[in-house]
Amino acid sequence: MSAERLQKIIAQAGLASRRTAEEWIADGLVTVNGATAKLGDKATLGTDAIKVKGKLLQQPAYKVYYLFYKPKHVIAMVNEDEEGRETIKDYTKKIIKERIFTVGRMDYQGEGAILLTNDGDLTQKILKSDHIIRRYHIKVDRIPSNDELQRLGRGGRIEGRSMTPSHVRVVKAYARNALIEISFEGMGTIDVRKFFENKGFFPEKVARVGIGHIKADDMAPGTFRKLEKSSVEALLSQPELAKRIIGKALEGEARRMKAIEEEQVKKQERAEKELRRRGPAAKTKSKP
Repeated sequence: MSAERLQKIIAQAGLASRRTAEEWIADGLVTVNGATAKLGDKATLGTDAIKVKGKLLQQPAYKVYYLFYKPKHVIAMVNEDEEGRETIKDYTKKIIKERIFTVGRMDYQGEGAILLTNDGDLTQKILKSDHIIRRYHIKVDRIPSNDELQRLGRGGRIEGRSMTPSHVRVVKAYARNALIEISFEGMGTIDVRKFFENKGFFPEKVARVGIGHIKADDMAPGTFRKLEKSSVEALLSQPELAKRIIGKALEGEARRMKAIEEEQVKKQERAEKELRRRGPAAKTKSKP
């Protein structure tokens, strides 16, 4: 395990936010191998003796993994917020006894799937991966045309960064709007809302519903479920599992569209057959 900044180690241990950890370091409340730490110092948990307020930080004896569906307007950290806002800790503290932290970030307005664990090694590997697909559901203000879907699929640049989706499809069309599914590969920060706004949409809802093959489509906000370590490790060893899930969904969508088209053709053929059966008088009567 490589050395990391002390404030990050303290935050991941669930003791405080990074900001508070920095204050503790500045106040001389953190030591590394007996020496008072300074801001900017790095250490390795499990190798270096890191003490916070005299208490030694230790590697967790038992590693746990959870998938949490973060509600909107909840801070994505497993600590108490200094401003008193709700955090993930408010939903997990009565059930999850281990000190856990989030794998990656999610903004205050965002909602959806986020991994929770106390496994620092695996967390770093996941965050550095360029092959994990994250899947999102976006409710937009209208039913997109085929041209608009193609423009979404071509991607674009957001704040100097190129964003190209792995796939785009309409999950459900309502009377006046639609639910679109889109996915991006890699674990870097992605502003999906901004991406849609730049394409001329006004997103009513943006939710992350899948991380790799781990799905959260049917989870309610504020709920979580335990994951097996092997399932989380498969994010790295078997990234193709997510592509299979998406492939099946796209195949199902193609079959559904084909069935609709075939039914429309049959309906038209039945109408024409009925007109022929009724004769010229029916055709004349049908004209405006």
